[in-house]
Amino acid sequence: MKPTFTAFVFALSLAASPVLAFSVDMSSLTPTLTYPDPAPQPVTKDQGGISK
Repeated sequence: MKPTFTAFVFALSLAASPVLAFSVDMSSLTPTLTYPDPAPQPVTKDQGGISK
């Protein structure tokens, strides 16, 4: 039973591979998220010099 099932799954995967190769591109449905760069921190000077 197990070799028969394995052969069936293998044949089904070979039959479905052309369909999967030409599938619809779904990546355009969800936009790519981009985040802005963080604003630079102001440079301040104290008694020890320029703070990091």
